[in-house]
Amino acid sequence: MSSKTSVIYTSTIEREIVERIAAAKLRLRFDRVVRWLVGDLKAELTELMPEGEALLFTITAPIKLPAKTATALKSLARGEISGGEFRGNIHGNQVHIRRLAGISTPMPRVVAFVHNPESDASVILKLAELRMLDRT
Repeated sequence: MSSKTSVIYTSTIEREIVERIAAAKLRLRFDRVVRWLVGDLKAELTELMPEGEALLFTITAPIKLPAKTATALKSLARGEISGGEFRGNIHGNQVHIRRLAGISTPMPRVVAFVHNPESDASVILKLAELRMLDRT
């Protein structure tokens, strides 16, 4: 795992998820904008998540309007996500957000993945969800 990757994914659980995604031949992005966006989402939303819940994000790259995208994602995440899931387009990026309940305490509360458009966001979310709910 590169040093850029470890800056974004600080917990062991997050690193395990990234390794599973890489093993599935799905491409994640770790450029400067991605590191900023993921860090910003985690910093702003982690404390807002109730104990035992988490938010998973996937966002397609490239992120052309990072500040506006971050603001929109945070606003969306703070509101009610119908059915615990959102899929849509925000500032030209395909976004998928999934709210998980029933996670254990040591799990991260916000995890975001920025991926190339050809990578399947549903598979990324499924791999993350399986690990977050500890169903390996």
